Amino acid sequence: MPPRPTMSIAATLAAHRKKTSIINKYQPIGQAGAATGGGGSAGNTTYSSSGTTISSGQTVAPPKRPLYTSSSQAPPTPAAKKPKPSTTTAPPESLPVYLDQVVSDATGSQVNACQYNTTGEYILTGGVDRTVRLWNPDTGFCIKTYEAHGWEVLDLAVSPENGKFASCGGDRTVFLWDVMSGMTIRRFTGHTQRINTVDFNEEGTVLASGSYDTTIRLWDCRSQLRAPIQILEEPKDSITSIKIKGSDLLAGSVDGSIRIYDIRMGTIITDQIFEPVTSVSFSKDGNCVLASSLDDTLRLMDRANGTMLNAYKGHTNNKYKIRSCLSNSDAYVLSGSEDGNIYIWDLLEGEVVHKVTAHSKIVSAIDYHPKQDRMCSASVDGSIKTWSTRPVGS
Repeated sequence: MPPRPTMSIAATLAAHRKKTSIINKYQPIGQAGAATGGGGSAGNTTYSSSGTTISSGQTVAPPKRPLYTSSSQAPPTPAAKKPKPSTTTAPPESLPVYLDQVVSDATGSQVNACQYNTTGEYILTGGVDRTVRLWNPDTGFCIKTYEAHGWEVLDLAVSPENGKFASCGGDRTVFLWDVMSGMTIRRFTGHTQRINTVDFNEEGTVLASGSYDTTIRLWDCRSQLRAPIQILEEPKDSITSIKIKGSDLLAGSVDGSIRIYDIRMGTIITDQIFEPVTSVSFSKDGNCVLASSLDDTLRLMDRANGTMLNAYKGHTNNKYKIRSCLSNSDAYVLSGSEDGNIYIWDLLEGEVVHKVTAHSKIVSAIDYHPKQDRMCSASVDGSIKTWSTRPVGS
């Protein structure tokens, strides 16, 4: 894996494009000369927590497109045309593209969430069977099963100290669990529709949940308060993904917006990408945001000004919630796909560097190992797999 750049991603991309433009300036007419990426967004719109506009950019009506979180909810449609990405004959040595372990085969029920704990020693999964399972990724052994949900599990989040985790789902409830005992510590209720996403703050003291009811609710994990400590109501459609880094809460919504809430200062920055957002995440330095949307595109956005730094295409994502992530060094972009493959792009070039034939159906979730060049993936077909940089036995 290439070393993490000392400059921010935005600065690295700018330097890369400047170098490329100098080279292309002297190419004969007709040769490819433009660097992949570029473009811009509608800019940032900043609001106070009370909703008062501080500085505004262009706004649009929210897109009216359905978002399916499971294949059973979608109407029958013709099969999507398979993408034809460019691939290298041999993947870079640092990419986890070789099957390491089949944690669970395709005989199980649909899996919606798949996540490493903070040390990468275990994997948590949740799906339509209404359970959360704790796995040893090296052996494929199911260590423990957690049962409390009355409907499918849609998302998971592990606390920083690994002793607790949170789960949410179609029963409009967030459960806080003790990993060792398998017992529920808290049960958070208040959302009026299914809960699509959860995440902890870096101290593990606050839990955020985002719902189809268009609200984000913050819960105090230390007190016994039943009510949320804060409700964020700015989104106009379903909340699909949230991530917390420091005092910033990043939220993606079907209304086509990416919002960054500064919980400490009480301000909001809104970027419009005009397509339903299915997954969001911060870069390691916190200066960029990676967003997946239902137009078969991932976008890398500059956190400071909302500029689109690069776009990544080649996969299929126009109906379902599919997760994406960055590698540990921020050198590669990874995403599941509706065609059953995992796609990996070079962050700077924006080109597909490898396509992993992963599952027989939609790859609903992927997660990158927090310390090693490994990843895990889960699918609608019920299978859970781990991937490494070398073939098994080599």
